Amino acid sequence: MANNILWLLALIKLMLHFLTNGQYGYSDDELYYMACGNRLDWGYTEFPPLVAVVAHISRSLMGDSLFSIRFFPAIAGALLVVLTGLMARELGGGRFAQFLAALLIVTSPYFLTAHTTLTMNALEPLIWTLCAYLVLLFLKYHQSKLWLLIGLLIGIGLLNKFSMVFFAFSLGVGLWLTQRQVFSKKWIWFGGVIAIVLAMPTLIWQAQHGWPFLEHQKAANLYDKKSSFEAIAALLVQPILMMHPLAAPIWLAGLYFYLLSKEGKPYRLFGWIFVMTYGLFLLLQGKSYYLAPLYPLLFGAGAIVAECWTKNQRLLKTALLGVLVVSTTIIMIPMTLPVLPMETLLQFSSYYSKDDFLPERSNTTLATQEAPVYFKNMLGWEDSVAQISKVYYQLPATEQPQTAILSWEYGNAGAIDFYGSRYGLPKGISGAHAFYFWGHQNYSGEQVISLGGDRSYLQQLFHQVEQVDTVTHAGVVGIKSNIPIYLCKGIKIPFNQSWPKFKAYFGHPYEGK
Repeated sequence: MANNILWLLALIKLMLHFLTNGQYGYSDDELYYMACGNRLDWGYTEFPPLVAVVAHISRSLMGDSLFSIRFFPAIAGALLVVLTGLMARELGGGRFAQFLAALLIVTSPYFLTAHTTLTMNALEPLIWTLCAYLVLLFLKYHQSKLWLLIGLLIGIGLLNKFSMVFFAFSLGVGLWLTQRQVFSKKWIWFGGVIAIVLAMPTLIWQAQHGWPFLEHQKAANLYDKKSSFEAIAALLVQPILMMHPLAAPIWLAGLYFYLLSKEGKPYRLFGWIFVMTYGLFLLLQGKSYYLAPLYPLLFGAGAIVAECWTKNQRLLKTALLGVLVVSTTIIMIPMTLPVLPMETLLQFSSYYSKDDFLPERSNTTLATQEAPVYFKNMLGWEDSVAQISKVYYQLPATEQPQTAILSWEYGNAGAIDFYGSRYGLPKGISGAHAFYFWGHQNYSGEQVISLGGDRSYLQQLFHQVEQVDTVTHAGVVGIKSNIPIYLCKGIKIPFNQSWPKFKAYFGHPYEGK
């Protein structure tokens, strides 16, 4: 019976995404990952290959629709629902605990957004939680061969996102503190070898290309530099909003369960995993969403504590579940799923700040207002390509084959890569992220249409730089911009010698380049 309820909740989450994820358009990340999927490799600038493989498989099996690209993220979200409920069961939770733990995944604003679009973050929570579930089974049933599967999952996790190393490190420290005897068994070492072997190809790729991941992280820190106070405050406050404010007492209770309760003593390891990983991100000033894959662990344990709090109190249980469902339906879903017409979304979001949904009444009109960042990133990409095509076809026909189309941001580069063929455009070039490694495609650089870029920097590279148009997205509701289009002529040093000068991980060459 309990399993049926978990699968029902999983189906609800799946349908939430299947019925809404066809709205708006591709996100900048999705366009980028599709471009990577067209050029499968063992690594890319800032991530390993798994998300590109998923994009490639999605398109090969189901085509280019939004439903196709977002199919596997929705599946990952549904499986996470079931897995979180099963964790609660293995920790000793009854029906209510299992239901509540699974429901917290369904109602989490972060997981609603994460499982809408194709990103590494859609797959990461499932991988971490499945890994933790197998560790839980080992702690409970002492099946040492489970370490082979755990090693396999850690390896897959490293092929998805390098942050898996934080989970693996915290797992190792937690085991040393609570289950030291496990290191005397061969199976954990075999599991470690499996993880390393799986991750080795992408590490070799990084080494062969000069560790671009580290260079990208440095550029990201320069681009989005925050004070230590701001970074720490975000890690402390934003998870409360990400996971749903009403869920905070439950996941905090889950941390208490692991670290302090008598019932949680056999599973103290998970408390240490959370504390260690949280501490590492605080030390490194990581972003708050880096912590998201840890919360299903806390939901499972916290739901058990909530079950004890509400024992024999059916009305209180009903009220808790009802408030979670109603608040999610009325407030969270419109803010996290592409469910509303854009005009309605703008009216709704005018009461909230665009970054964290804190109450903040906007004074802008709907004609000038932009959608919240998450939805804004799904708008206007084909419009940009259409504008570029007008500039391209205004050139003399004899000049078009020698004219390169250059973009400085990965979203625009991905849009040209995906939509360009619809407008008869050649493949574009870009120094943004992985596009940099795909090169200048034998263009000399004598004539270039540049979408964006810093004019003063372009003038250092070309003899003639003229702004010929501007992308304003005037006809796209929910997004306004002012992206210049330059026609650049007479490159001072040909692409084959100067291409490193076009590397632009964050829209323009960052400080120090």
